[in-house]
Amino acid sequence: MKIKHILVSIAIVTLCLSCTKSFEDMNKNWKNPTGTEIGPLFNGVIKSLQLGWNEQFYLSNEIYYPETELGALISDGWGNYSIGTEEMWSDYYYALANIRDLEERFDEKCTSSGDAAICDVARAQVVVLKAYKTFKVTDVFGDIPYSHAGMIWRESNDSIDFKRPKFDSQESIYKSLLNELVWARDVLNAGNVKTASGNDYLSLREYDPLFGGDLTKWGKFANSLILRHGLRCYAKDRDFATPLLADAYNKPVIDDASGVCLWPSRLGYEKSSTIWSFSEHKNLRMGTTIWENMSSSDDTLGSGIFDYRAYIFFDTNNGKETQTNMGNWVPFPQIRTSETPSEGGSPYSTNRDVKYSLKGSACIYSPFNYYLVRDQKFIPEIMMTYSDVLLMKAEVAALGIVNVSLNEIKQNLFEEGIYQSFVFWTQMPAGASIWQYRYPAYATLVDNASDIHSACRQMASMVSNAVYVKYTEPSSGNDFLPLIYQQRWINLFRQPWEAWALARRTHQTPTTIDHKKLTSNRMEYPPTEIEYNNDQYNTQTARMQYGDTRQTKVWWMAE
Repeated sequence: MKIKHILVSIAIVTLCLSCTKSFEDMNKNWKNPTGTEIGPLFNGVIKSLQLGWNEQFYLSNEIYYPETELGALISDGWGNYSIGTEEMWSDYYYALANIRDLEERFDEKCTSSGDAAICDVARAQVVVLKAYKTFKVTDVFGDIPYSHAGMIWRESNDSIDFKRPKFDSQESIYKSLLNELVWARDVLNAGNVKTASGNDYLSLREYDPLFGGDLTKWGKFANSLILRHGLRCYAKDRDFATPLLADAYNKPVIDDASGVCLWPSRLGYEKSSTIWSFSEHKNLRMGTTIWENMSSSDDTLGSGIFDYRAYIFFDTNNGKETQTNMGNWVPFPQIRTSETPSEGGSPYSTNRDVKYSLKGSACIYSPFNYYLVRDQKFIPEIMMTYSDVLLMKAEVAALGIVNVSLNEIKQNLFEEGIYQSFVFWTQMPAGASIWQYRYPAYATLVDNASDIHSACRQMASMVSNAVYVKYTEPSSGNDFLPLIYQQRWINLFRQPWEAWALARRTHQTPTTIDHKKLTSNRMEYPPTEIEYNNDQYNTQTARMQYGDTRQTKVWWMAE
């Protein structure tokens, strides 16, 4: 056992080192957070949910935003995306090793206590974390080592199978995790505080910065994950996905306006990674695709803006300052040509802390909103929002998986989803002290409304009315799908990996080019996996349609 714990300690130390840029002071009092007991291990897995610096720079900013057309690149890419995949891959497998250790410790505790159910609640929480993290990685790479991965430290696993783990099919990973999530959700929703034998369940409350030990919230998150990933299975295996989705539709889901997020101010850390990724990368701007879905005209003064999230997501260009206008709204062409003017400036420089309008004279196109990427305390890292869950439920209903009237889809799911998106996003300028400037049209509406919810209703109404004009009022559930995908796509603005999954799965998100011709259907495996697990890597790539390339599709992708 000593050898095992030494190896686990190494994994934890390495995981902690990978997070030294943030979470430094998070829950200092949390029972020796560098230890190897159950609580600190659980806490360490939650810490690993934080987005990596290089993941944001090389994957989100370089790959996902241009692929989804939520943003546009003003110049050719950096080309070093393997730096991002390496970070994402290693962070996942360090966390998976800790998850495997937790699973074994639960088994040991059940055996020593004589109560096989004593760890069920804690085990269910870990299942939710494992599912969230594993889904995210397999959605990027496709097939990955899973069933034998993260277990080399176990004394009983001293074999080549665990030293060089095989790649599992994405289909098998998905189905295994979804079945585990159903079990976890039902355990968490049961509300029991004692086992059938009368023993208290093992509690991880004091080590839980995500939900503070609120098992109801854990259960809702588990069920919401079933909706998200069950939908990805639906086109490939309806017999498997349909009962899962119908069941999940009728059970509690995330319904908190704040969603499931890592809120730095609440967790006691500074989120420095996002402004670093934008200020170093520099090349993201508002593109023509999202502009066309937020404004009814190309008026550079913004008179055509009907979706007020544009004021939260983007800035005007350098332009000329006046009392009523900060520059101009100018989208960068989604597809550059030789005639596209060169773009520059420094819209993500922290010099703008001193003077907001200091974007650089060469900044002729609209950048992302400086405050949205600059704030280190009040802008969260988003895992899932209530809006996204409502729009997923709208899709389940529109597909006919559950029997819901067209009017209910429209009012209670689709329009409510847009409203909840505005409730979520208006927290940013309202709650962040750094957010000193608000665009006049947005500020006027919010300040003149009776309260923030009334303002959000007005803004949501403008969007839904404009969307119905653009897409035509739906006369069937199937007609609703393009509207649902469009609004999910917009709401996923700061979750570009999820928007990329939506684009790959549906081929119906707003786009300039056919999503069936995406540059990236997946990402290549990182170089270290090729080097250290070469035999299994070669076996895996031999069965991939186009080998280890970005052209090979992941299992759940639409044809």
